[in-house]
Amino acid sequence: MLENLHVFIYTSMVLAVIAFVVVMCTRVRKKKPKSSDGKVTTTTPVSLLEVKVTLPMRVIFGDITVAKKYDPPELAQIPKTRLGEGTLGTLFKVVLKCGSVVTIRKIREGLIMNAANLELLINFFGGIRDDWLLPIHFSFWYGGEAFILYDYLILGSLDELLHGSEGIQFTPLNWGIRKQIAFCAAQAVASIHSRVTDDGEALVCGVIKSSNILIRMDFSACLSSYETPYLVPPEMIIKRNPGRVAPELKNHRKMFTQKSDVYSFGILLLELITGERPSLTNLAEYMLEKKRKGLNSICDKKMGKVNENMVGMIEIARHCLSRNPQDRPSMDDVGQTIQTLY
Repeated sequence: MLENLHVFIYTSMVLAVIAFVVVMCTRVRKKKPKSSDGKVTTTTPVSLLEVKVTLPMRVIFGDITVAKKYDPPELAQIPKTRLGEGTLGTLFKVVLKCGSVVTIRKIREGLIMNAANLELLINFFGGIRDDWLLPIHFSFWYGGEAFILYDYLILGSLDELLHGSEGIQFTPLNWGIRKQIAFCAAQAVASIHSRVTDDGEALVCGVIKSSNILIRMDFSACLSSYETPYLVPPEMIIKRNPGRVAPELKNHRKMFTQKSDVYSFGILLLELITGERPSLTNLAEYMLEKKRKGLNSICDKKMGKVNENMVGMIEIARHCLSRNPQDRPSMDDVGQTIQTLY
């Protein structure tokens, strides 16, 4: 008897809940609206997924015409393809509604300690225009996050072409193309070195690496991320780039100099010649070890036939890697010497 009573109570509660739900649904059901001719029309409810949230936006660099062209809220919210994680922040490929393809960098959150200083520096580097340098086209704040917009180069970086990346096979680069890339990179670094900050200090690149050398369709090259050493603490750059920084930066708390840039460029030249990654192989020691076995053992096998003027490039790299910073050549001299190898 008691068991039947429990079943009765439980059933009553379930029926009460169902009745409540039905009543509530009936109350919230809206009457179908009528048009001006008295006919009932059907309306489609707006999906929450279709609602776009617009956050505060402010331009950092670029005029209003550029802002209208790129539509910052769209840039910030549109689906993106991740290209890589750089020291300055994550890099994305974005296909706009108009069909244009651009590269956008979301600056690492921890780096935005002084928004006013960040804006000054982006405006300074955004104002630099040179064929050897990848230009900054536009920069903006969106909802407290900072973004920088660049050109998208379909061939990607020298790092991708030399070593391949996830989902991408390496592209065998012959010696002529590698020599051209080396010359373009030297000109780009020399261009940075020819400029000064607003305080009159000579500009530096910090670390010159293959992932920052972008390749155009004609296999000429340009330098990207040259603003990085002014937006990122030097110790972070040094830590993230083993094998590429000058020895004087590892043992002392020193700032980057144009001479430390030259050392880093020497490592880039060895990377072009050997096809080895500096982060995995000490290229200076690798060269000494392989030199005893001849030129064929030093040069990347993917280049095919060994060319005698590769010896000249190795010699340029050797001067760049001089232990004493004062013994290293200027980047102007490096570029001119590479040109004689043509």
